[in-house]
Amino acid sequence: MSYRKWGQIELDFIRDNFNVISDDEIAVRLSQITNSSITTPMVRRQRRKLGIQKPRGRQPKNKNASIPASFASSNDNG
Repeated sequence: MSYRKWGQIELDFIRDNFNVISDDEIAVRLSQITNSSITTPMVRRQRRKLGIQKPRGRQPKNKNASIPASFASSNDNG
């Protein structure tokens, strides 16, 4: 397992979306946004380090996750 330094924007993405989408989906979206490999266990570990506990049981699916503007502008490679 390799060490990964998490940026504030990534941590904010987890905070803002943990109750909207699953850890699996957060991992997929962060991987796409950052162009690096982010796994579900990595997201889950960071969420727990942040003190965020998901409610038990299945949650209704909602795909309206917020993408930070800094990611949108930094990944516009034309």
